[in-house]
Amino acid sequence: MRLFKNIIITSLVLALIILNAAEVSAYTIIDSPLNEGINYLKSIQNKDGGFPVKEGRESDVSTTTWVIMALAAVEEDLDSSKWTPNDQNPVDYLLNADNQLKETTEYARILLSLSAANKQPVYKGQNLVDSILSFQKDNGHFGQTKLGEDTMINSHIWSILALASAQENISKTKEAKEWLISSQNKDGGFGWYVGGESDSDDTAVAIQALIILGEHPKASPTIKKALEFIKTRQSSDGGLSSSDMMGSESNSASDSWVLTALAAAGENIEDEFWKENDKNIRDHLISTQKTNGSFMWKEDVESQPVKMTAYGVTALSGKSYPININYEKIIENIKIFSDISYSHWAYEEILELVNNEIISGYPDGTFKPKGNVTREEFTSMIIKGLKMENRYFSKNLSFADLKKESWSYKYISIAYGNSIIKGRSEDIFDPKGEITGAELATMLVNTLPDEEKGNFSEGEKWYSKNIKIAKYHNLLYPGFDPEKKSTRAECAYSILKIKEMNK
Repeated sequence: MRLFKNIIITSLVLALIILNAAEVSAYTIIDSPLNEGINYLKSIQNKDGGFPVKEGRESDVSTTTWVIMALAAVEEDLDSSKWTPNDQNPVDYLLNADNQLKETTEYARILLSLSAANKQPVYKGQNLVDSILSFQKDNGHFGQTKLGEDTMINSHIWSILALASAQENISKTKEAKEWLISSQNKDGGFGWYVGGESDSDDTAVAIQALIILGEHPKASPTIKKALEFIKTRQSSDGGLSSSDMMGSESNSASDSWVLTALAAAGENIEDEFWKENDKNIRDHLISTQKTNGSFMWKEDVESQPVKMTAYGVTALSGKSYPININYEKIIENIKIFSDISYSHWAYEEILELVNNEIISGYPDGTFKPKGNVTREEFTSMIIKGLKMENRYFSKNLSFADLKKESWSYKYISIAYGNSIIKGRSEDIFDPKGEITGAELATMLVNTLPDEEKGNFSEGEKWYSKNIKIAKYHNLLYPGFDPEKKSTRAECAYSILKIKEMNK
């Protein structure tokens, strides 16, 4: 009898669920921080289609723009009934709101949200693209002089993101990039105005703007320094603080901004570099989420929960700003050097060495991948690649053609002292002599410990054994020829192989 009652009760519960499925399906909380955040945003939406700063207040234009971008990031259909109470969706509210634009960042934010929603860039009769373009000065900076924005970094970076969202080419791209790079603080970060204290938030947005302007995240010294600054703001809980002025405690806003930047730059937040105590930035962001799906600003500090949730949803979606931009394609089309395309066979190896400052290009923007490499150049590459720069080096080498004042003296001395390279004779080193495949293989093998050299036979040539060892360890570039001179691309390939072997 008890079993029969339980069956009836269960059946009634299931019937009620089925009867109410249409009403609750759109609001069912799935057990994930991202979906809980989306459901919170739905629960907080006002009947006019907009979103308030917090529950119970009137809709707010700024807050609504961030929510529109967040919902676009997770591919929510803003025209669906789900987001259209009283036939007004978030974009309708935005277009009908009693709001006059003033600051450049306001123009940019509206344009970003309209672009994310796939709408025309027109607001209150103004073409936002034309307006923002009119704010650019001859030095490349975006900002309105009449509003005192000439030193505002935030007006500049958000204008760049907004124009990119509208698929508009950035005017004076070179000048715009140079202005932004020149505004970087010595610690690697960016503030919201030139000379202002660096903070994680503006630095994160600057990284995204720099990529849009053509800086490759894996080769740009500016982006590298910016990422290193962000790392200094990471706390023991895995999260990020914004700046000293805002306190040292991690907060969800900085977490979110940085996650969008790392996504744009192709950084893997699961890497040990982005962890503290085995926790990464995303872990901390999720820890700030309340049971209702909203995000706290800091632990036990609630501030603008709707905006914090919009930021969090965007970050957890894996998207960057602008929402409608594919950063992978942008990066693929960025040429680090004018003479190397993304499809070059040694592109990844060259990129890695450039990023680690082991090799560089030429002032004219070329790399010259087919150019030959001198003995002193390859020696410096191998010493840098194996991180031997700080080894002791003799200041008394006796080669007649090697001056102590030479840029390469230190590297040659370290390599010579560690039996990696020899002179042509006791008196001649020949630093300008171009290296051959045989010499490259020999130097690589000379860096290996004896136990890695095996029991290979000597062979016919002086270099035969070394080539066998190098081939065994997969250190030689494709098409290797011991008698031919090695090119810069080929040297880069082999240097990366020996570098990886010595990790």
